[in-house]
Amino acid sequence: MTILWVNLLVFLGGGGTLIVLAILLVRRSERRLGGGPDGSTPDIAGRTGDAEVAAYLDRMTSELKLPAADVSEVRAEVADHLEDSIASLQAEGLDAELAVREALGRLGPAAELGRQLRAAHQSTRRLLAGVGGGVFAAGGGFVLGYLGSIMLATLLLIPIALAGALLSRIGIPLPDVMRDHGDSVNSVLYAAGTAFGAGVATRYAVRTSAGLSRRSLRSIAPIWAAVGAVGFGWWALFGMRGAQSWPGIAAEALIPVAAVLAALVRIERPMPHVGRWAVSVGLVTVVSIVVSLALITGAASGVYGSSSGQSGQPDMHFDTVAPMAPAAWLPNDYGFGESYGNESQTSGTWVTAELAGSSAPPVASVLAKWTDLRFEAWHARDDFPATYGIDPGYSSPFATEPAANYGNYLAARFHFERLRDAGYYWVVLTGVGPDGHRYRLSDGTGGGSSFYGSAWDWLTAPQ
Repeated sequence: MTILWVNLLVFLGGGGTLIVLAILLVRRSERRLGGGPDGSTPDIAGRTGDAEVAAYLDRMTSELKLPAADVSEVRAEVADHLEDSIASLQAEGLDAELAVREALGRLGPAAELGRQLRAAHQSTRRLLAGVGGGVFAAGGGFVLGYLGSIMLATLLLIPIALAGALLSRIGIPLPDVMRDHGDSVNSVLYAAGTAFGAGVATRYAVRTSAGLSRRSLRSIAPIWAAVGAVGFGWWALFGMRGAQSWPGIAAEALIPVAAVLAALVRIERPMPHVGRWAVSVGLVTVVSIVVSLALITGAASGVYGSSSGQSGQPDMHFDTVAPMAPAAWLPNDYGFGESYGNESQTSGTWVTAELAGSSAPPVASVLAKWTDLRFEAWHARDDFPATYGIDPGYSSPFATEPAANYGNYLAARFHFERLRDAGYYWVVLTGVGPDGHRYRLSDGTGGGSSFYGSAWDWLTAPQ
């Protein structure tokens, strides 16, 4: 229970800190943009009401290719300048029509003026600022989107878990989805959260880059869509390491798709404003999740920690592997006892077999007439006591390793975490006896394994 609370506190501190930092980063991007372009182009014409002036402004703004807010600002400034210029010329004695033509002539061709104004706004310095701001905004957006989606999913699952615990207490147990399909659930949640984070990241990046570099959203969006497709595509295939499953692989394939769609589809729509309330809501959400998980764990412990009261040794189906070695071929009635080490996500699982007894002779002398000693890993069932031990539905082991002799014990290393369908397993030491037939030298030991790796590791795994 102490370890549980330590993990919950770590989750509380780490998750809360990341959320606050992400919110502050996004709010900083919003402040730098001053609200950013709103995706619309107000119809600002010259206050003179002259159709020729309006047409000139239309031709000029068509060459700007700036964010909508900047287009509106530049058009308004040029319209004000024209209005002042026309009024000044009329004061000098020109009629209205000649004053308009003279004012427009002094500004030059509308298209050329638009290109000059665009070049003045879209400087190299602003472009670099847009790239840097887009990267920072993408980082904050990803953290905000990823953690937000995970917390939302957790908040939705909490009532379901509480209902399951309560139903179990009154004698209506629900299927244990996490036990039977835990890898699939975890991999899908992980991929879904990453996909949502990738979408938020590219969307914030497009809008921030466009605002800071004074370029239109549609001109910036394809660049970030390509960056998102390559970056998040690589991450989905090689970078995301953890539990994997076929549903998870399918969900991970959608991560770069989400990044591209978020950068291109309806990008003109403003992002939701992240106000000061977001920090408070984020922290309250984290605290709520931690407390709820603690309550669920306490409620479930009383249900799953109790014994069913059933006893008796089920048929372990050891003969599926091979018949037991005759006792006469193991001198002094020594037998092998097997054990396995904790599975590691990087170093695999050590399985050892040693002769029982403190005065046992070296393994080499006991098995002098035995050949082809190996550890065999068989698919197993772990639904005690109904079906337990080796799964009789399989006629051969799914993995074998030669038994290395370490003097007084034999050992082998299995990498179950690299196999797609290892699941529950049972490892047995076997060998070819003096009569040329294979026998088992122990009843073995069992365990459970989860695949750990990237999507590429899963796709190229031997099983």
